[in-house]
Amino acid sequence: MGYCMPRTAYVNPIIIACQPTPLETTNGQISGPVAWGAQGEVELYARVIPTEVSDVYQPHEVKSKYYKRDEGQGVMYASNNDLYRANAAAWHDSLQAWTAPTPPKAEDIPEVCRKEMVAWDKLATEVAETVMELLSQGLGLEAWKLKELKCSDSRAFVGHCYPYCPQPDLTVGITSHTDPGVVTVLQQNHVPGLQVKRADEWVNVNPVPGGLIINVGDFLQILSNGEYKSVQHRVLANSYKEARIFIVMFFNVKKGKDCYYGPLPELLSPEKPAIYEKFTMQEYLENFYCKGLDSKSMIGKITIQN
Repeated sequence: MGYCMPRTAYVNPIIIACQPTPLETTNGQISGPVAWGAQGEVELYARVIPTEVSDVYQPHEVKSKYYKRDEGQGVMYASNNDLYRANAAAWHDSLQAWTAPTPPKAEDIPEVCRKEMVAWDKLATEVAETVMELLSQGLGLEAWKLKELKCSDSRAFVGHCYPYCPQPDLTVGITSHTDPGVVTVLQQNHVPGLQVKRADEWVNVNPVPGGLIINVGDFLQILSNGEYKSVQHRVLANSYKEARIFIVMFFNVKKGKDCYYGPLPELLSPEKPAIYEKFTMQEYLENFYCKGLDSKSMIGKITIQN
């Protein structure tokens, strides 16, 4: 039987990973532990990515029933969901499904990846909620605090396919951005291309077999009053003949449009006042859907200027 570290031993490493300090790199590669994995889920990942590849290469008449631009619900297959908001198109296609609070009907999910998508939603949620508990403890709060705020009650599954690009120097796989939500759980296949920005340097995040990548989003940066920082990242256009596949689950608070959000009161004091103004979910959604992907634009709007 292997040695199992106590749960509290993971808190400090996660706090350090969420800080803006540079990670240790070697020749432009992240050499520290940036991926977090669970042994029991490796078999699922091995099934999800091949089925996502199969779905991308389904005949046009099969995929066409999912083509739409109605974001926020159901199932959608599209090239660049921000195509009509962004300044330029990027080199990827995406299958998206909003799995909570209102999950799609089973028959609305492509049959080739139906079982795997449902299983991924369940397991990725377990991982995200475990990480959120550790993040809460890292802030000195009760482990259940972020779950109490319903930070995993709004979820979106996204399968990104980055096909071979014959001129990768002329475009990107996906433009530089931060995720707008609380946290993101990501699994990538063996084809590299993901980069994160640390200390003004773009650093490669090489795939780790069976590993997961957890991104802090803008919403968590605001809730934590800047203690945790959302990570700026991008994906290069794919110069490899084999498709690059990312399986992603985005987590956010359940959307009560009239509710106000801001730094958690438990984290504020005369010595540490709020550095962000409060905002409504309606303002948050309008900021996201009025433009293409970008980095920390909502944070910029609500930052209190001293």
